Amino acid sequence: MTTTSAVAERTWAAGGLAGLAAGVGMGLVLHLALDLMPVIATLIGGDTTLAGWVVHLFNSTLFGLLFVGVFARPFFEELLVDLGGCVSLGVVHSAALGLLTGGLLLPVALALEGATSLPVPTLPFPGVDVGLEFAVVIALAHLLYGVLLGGTYAVLTGAASTAGVAPDEEAPV
Repeated sequence: MTTTSAVAERTWAAGGLAGLAAGVGMGLVLHLALDLMPVIATLIGGDTTLAGWVVHLFNSTLFGLLFVGVFARPFFEELLVDLGGCVSLGVVHSAALGLLTGGLLLPVALALEGATSLPVPTLPFPGVDVGLEFAVVIALAHLLYGVLLGGTYAVLTGAASTAGVAPDEEAPV
């Protein structure tokens, strides 16, 4: 295996593992604060907490891989070399995911299952009521996901150990 392919493989693995780790943190917030795992399970036609966790962690891992697919590019190279940059990209990534998943995909999936009300914040759809507490918890859960995703990714790729090292210097081993 060439060095380039080994680095690429490690980068993808770091994205998947970081997504999984971030998903655990976010899932704990969603589960403990709002008991949303049964709601998340409806994405696969289930209604149990266990099914919700499986769906959530699977999606979290996929979203970690999506993070790599989007941000492991030359344009973002300067941000992926340290902890702060990785965390910043993680937060941006999770905010976009929060809008897409919580605001559009989850409500559509629940509507397809026949739900008439949604216990999660959504983009403004006629006839859908959501409470402020749901919006705040969901926002905080996504913020936590982004921080954990970026931070874990930085640790796994070694970017966290290069903090304070000039680009032309070598990081301490």
